[in-house]
Amino acid sequence: MIKFDCVKVSGKLDYINVTYQMSKGVKATVSLDGQKIPNIQMETEFYEELNEGDNVTLYTIFKNSKKKEKNFGVLYGFENTKGVKDFATKYRWQVPSYLSFYAMIAFAVVFVLGWFATVFVGYFLGFRGVEISQITTWALVEGGLAAAFFLHAAWRMVKCTSDPQSWVVMEPATLASRFSKLHK
Repeated sequence: MIKFDCVKVSGKLDYINVTYQMSKGVKATVSLDGQKIPNIQMETEFYEELNEGDNVTLYTIFKNSKKKEKNFGVLYGFENTKGVKDFATKYRWQVPSYLSFYAMIAFAVVFVLGWFATVFVGYFLGFRGVEISQITTWALVEGGLAAAFFLHAAWRMVKCTSDPQSWVVMEPATLASRFSKLHK
């Protein structure tokens, strides 16, 4: 399962340290209330809008892996005390559409590989009277399960981005503890 959390984190923005400039944004370490939160990808316009010393609420989508060095986050939006509120709403449909495309590819690949694998497994186990329609049914189920993996993540993304105000509130220290010391 693709694990990600939609988290709202608030605090005083100490600094944003850009660690890598990407084609359409930056990867940075954000310090909130003295806690370093590394590996946050954000739009360049968000980087320009966020000012040191402001009290902000960041709406972030974080990968939640047991291996702390693999975790990263995407800044979906922010709100500051001056009333500026901005969201990268293009991600609401862009990411799920990519995941849906990956679901189609996964279905096709697993269907073809599953069909041949079912034939070979059936042959080696001694099932000689299996019809092609039964093999195709099993391959359809296998392909459907592979596609469901990606479609579930796409649905979760659409569902959680529909109401960012309802996201779970997390303290900066708790969020920072999800990351490896290598990134801080």
